[in-house]
Amino acid sequence: IDSFRRPTDMQTRRKFLRDCSLVAAAASLAPVAALAHNPASRMDLPNGPGFEQFARQVNTSFFLRAGSKTVKLLLVEASVFSAATPDSEDASNEKFSLLFRGPAQPPLEQDTYLFDHPRIGRHSIFVVPIGCLDTTHCYYEAIFDRPVNPSDLAAQLLLAPRRALKV
Repeated sequence: IDSFRRPTDMQTRRKFLRDCSLVAAAASLAPVAALAHNPASRMDLPNGPGFEQFARQVNTSFFLRAGSKTVKLLLVEASVFSAATPDSEDASNEKFSLLFRGPAQPPLEQDTYLFDHPRIGRHSIFVVPIGCLDTTHCYYEAIFDRPVNPSDLAAQLLLAPRRALKV
C-alpha cells in the first residue's frame, strides 16, 4: 500500500484538488466579479441584513428552525468590531457580532439555522453556543466578517489563490 503513496502522486492529487476548488469558487462567484467590473451595476451583495438592521432589532425575538422544532431566541446585543490592522485585506469588511439568548433545554448545537424575523425576514445564520449561565438560558453568538460591496469581494477572491500558493 505504501508503494502507491509516492510524493509525486500526493502532490498531483493536491494540485488537482486545489485547481478544482479554485475553478468551482470562480464559477460560483463569476456574477459577483462581473458586478465589480461594471460600476453601473453597483448594488449591495445579497448576503442579508447588515449591522444597522440587526442593531435596530436588539431586544426582539428571532425564530429559528432546529429540526422539526421552532426555537425562539432573543437578540440581546449587536456589537461592531474592527480589523486587526487598518491595512489588512479585509479592513473594509463589515465586521460585527450578535449575541442571542435562548432556552436552556434543549441547547442548540453549533450550526447554520434558518432565522425568521418579522421585520428583517428569513436568513441563514451560523451560530455558536457560548454557554449556559443558569438552568434557564443559553447564549449563542454569530460573527459576521463580510465585504460591503461586490468589488471588495472580487478583489479578495483574486488575491486568494496567491495567498494559498504562499503557504
